[in-house]
Amino acid sequence: MLRRERSPQVLLRFTIVVAAVGMLILMIVTTTAQATVSISRADLSGTKLRIEGQAAANKTLTVNAVAMGTSDGTGAFRIERDPFAKPDDCIVNVNDGSATVASARLSGCTASTPSSASLSTLSLNPTAVVGGNSATGTVTLTSAAPSGGLTVSLSSNNTVAATVPASVTVPAGSTSATFTVSTNSVSNSQSSTIIASAGGITRSSTITVQTAFAAANGSISIIPGGNGSGRITSQPAGIDCTITGGNGTGNCSAFFPTGTVVRLDARPAADSSFQGWRGLPGCSDPSKVKVAAGTNISCQPGFALK
Repeated sequence: MLRRERSPQVLLRFTIVVAAVGMLILMIVTTTAQATVSISRADLSGTKLRIEGQAAANKTLTVNAVAMGTSDGTGAFRIERDPFAKPDDCIVNVNDGSATVASARLSGCTASTPSSASLSTLSLNPTAVVGGNSATGTVTLTSAAPSGGLTVSLSSNNTVAATVPASVTVPAGSTSATFTVSTNSVSNSQSSTIIASAGGITRSSTITVQTAFAAANGSISIIPGGNGSGRITSQPAGIDCTITGGNGTGNCSAFFPTGTVVRLDARPAADSSFQGWRGLPGCSDPSKVKVAAGTNISCQPGFALK
């Protein structure tokens, strides 16, 4: 049997054909490996998301980096998710694991405008407590907090008396949030300023941490005035202050239970006349001075020589 030798021309043609087929296969494989997602539908109805399109076959599909579905054997996919948190810009990024991400704007979605919410007020309730008890702090914003909420930094300038958490977050859509102000037992009443900061805005409020005695009592003190002489007494009893030439002796200061209404009486000496009371805070009407917890109220009578 004779063997037929192939000519060099035939071998060359065969080599070219094989190379071409190989390149075609490589192109097909490469195209498949680099296939990107195409989106034919992307909408949001309330909180329900629906995305349809084409991707590589049998691939896991992610939406904004979260796995939400799988393509079928032909590469078709349909993703539905409810609830779905709306992106602020209404744009979703869909990927099937390939190098290129497909993006689409959701129909039915309204893009959020950047939030201008900032810190408005800081309040404490109550503003005075016996050491060891707590108070409630409230931060209020100028408008609703943006998506993800707004974090407000907190601090205390006297942690011996009162402490607060490092921060409090106002939830998205809300305008306020509360936090706990913890206080410690103290040997003497003292105050602590609570500071809140967010977006370059700072607000502060003061809490007074009292001893148990200070919370249950307040005091009234008499400040001598004028160059004359006289005597100041109280009802209920406690103050009995003799003023001579502008100097006071005796019980010129006394404690009373919180809430007690105290009446002060002024009687001038024979060589003096009573000129009236100086309107100091808490003592605008000395006939009915209401005692405040942990507070000293000063009252000043005026006596003048005749």
